[in-house]
Amino acid sequence: MTDILSKDNLGLKDLQVFHRELDAEKHFDQDIFRNVAYLSGEIGEFVSAVRKLRKVGNETEEADARNHVGEELADCLAYVVKLANYAEIDLHDAYINKMKLNLNREWHPKIR
Repeated sequence: MTDILSKDNLGLKDLQVFHRELDAEKHFDQDIFRNVAYLSGEIGEFVSAVRKLRKVGNETEEADARNHVGEELADCLAYVVKLANYAEIDLHDAYINKMKLNLNREWHPKIR
């Protein structure tokens, strides 16, 4: 399983395989609704980490705070990947298709 994480070009498909295997090995809760709640908690932890980052006083504190933000973002990503697995969604394909739609989307009204 750790061989997936050592790949130089790790993609979303790889992450989904990793989390399928990790969930099976660790017997993690795979209920989609509870995992949405877990993701919400991780988002709260991410917000707290960003707040701390905005208040840092020196370079050492900034490096530690930035590392913490990265850890919380990684937790959020892990739950998004897990949720895609539980919903039987190929996250790579879903992302590409959605971004193609967004390319043609009007985000803001044009200023005249």
